[in-house]
Amino acid sequence: MVQSELYRRGYEQLKAGNYEEAKRLFRENEEKAGTAAETKSLLRQAETLLAKGDVNAAAALYEKLLERNPGLPEVYLGLTRISLFTGQRDAARVHATAATRLGPEQGLAWALLGMVHEAEGDMPTALQHLKKASEVSPSVFLCQFNYGRVLAAAGRPAEGIVPLKRATELEPNNPDGFYTLGILFKQARQYENALKAFEKAKDLAPKNVDAWATLADVLFEVKEFQAARDILDRGLAACGDHPALLEKALATAMMLSDAEGAIGYVERELKVVPNHEQGWLNLAHLLLLTKDFDKSEQAARELLQRNPKNWEAWFHLGNLYEAVPAEAKAEEAYRKAIELAPDSWKPLANLAGLFIQMDSRAKNSEAIPLLEQAQMLAPKGEWRVQYNLALGYTKLGKRERALELARKIQREAPASDPMVAEARKLESNLLEAAARH
Repeated sequence: MVQSELYRRGYEQLKAGNYEEAKRLFRENEEKAGTAAETKSLLRQAETLLAKGDVNAAAALYEKLLERNPGLPEVYLGLTRISLFTGQRDAARVHATAATRLGPEQGLAWALLGMVHEAEGDMPTALQHLKKASEVSPSVFLCQFNYGRVLAAAGRPAEGIVPLKRATELEPNNPDGFYTLGILFKQARQYENALKAFEKAKDLAPKNVDAWATLADVLFEVKEFQAARDILDRGLAACGDHPALLEKALATAMMLSDAEGAIGYVERELKVVPNHEQGWLNLAHLLLLTKDFDKSEQAARELLQRNPKNWEAWFHLGNLYEAVPAEAKAEEAYRKAIELAPDSWKPLANLAGLFIQMDSRAKNSEAIPLLEQAQMLAPKGEWRVQYNLALGYTKLGKRERALELARKIQREAPASDPMVAEARKLESNLLEAAARH
């Protein structure tokens, strides 16, 4: 493409950093060539394509416009957005910098440059540019929205509330503004305001799962469990059986001690995501809680059909068979769990607990090394293993060792730990038994 003298002069001024003169020369060149109206039309087309998500077609138009008139800041804004979307950070930085130089009065240019730095993890520089964007363009939604959003991302949610509120005033029908404002209120622990913002967000976007879910999260956080459940039921009615809403509804049902209701939510979830392993575990646990042993076993077996190496399913079966009771089957299930998860302390501790209850000195003796191994794997502050170890020594008649452990628990465990009271009872029983003999 042969360039005119005006274009060449404009390009020289552009390279020299004389941006206003460069823009004037490029504009004069377009007017002389009669392409100004077409350029405006192409810009509108590119923006429409980008809004529709047709990134490739939009990029091609912007590149064509860039070749025709390198002095248009709108072209660089479009290319920055595309580069950010496609993860080309270096290109995004180049285009955004060009936009700020050619259109320093356009807040969106500064906002996009800030978002480039945000993507690179440079939050101080990102905030510097976004603050300028909010100041240069106080009436542009994206400038206010992104400044508030990034303030929150930088750990300053209270400061982000003002620009986010301004964003919602600029676009009162935009659910993103209210949703993000709700997030900031939640982070700032302004729960009443957060609830109002999320209510508005879900009213504006009733099919948006996140709005319903986060509204329920706030209600859950302030311990309004019934209200949270009601919101989730309404969200499920609006959005369909979404797994995220069903899991949260399950949690609210449990907080309300409604095991049957919780089972209903899990069963609905598993119809949507039948390979969700935690869902089958949840169902098995809940059915065991309601003493429906047969269905609880079926749920665990369903999981094992999908993943035979899921140790938690075997561990659950061990608990189930121990509750029935069916000692041999419980032992088999616990041993399978240990085989699949040798670094987990819980199956070791439960198998040992099963052995302690048996009327077999051989099994009682076998409990001790299992508990010693579990003790090495258990997290710090887990005193149940040591308490069970004391019980094991008691069952074997090793009273002094049992007393030593019981006293250690009372001495070292927090007073609020339930094992302290149990250890105190055990010590008392052991001393009474010793006195009788």
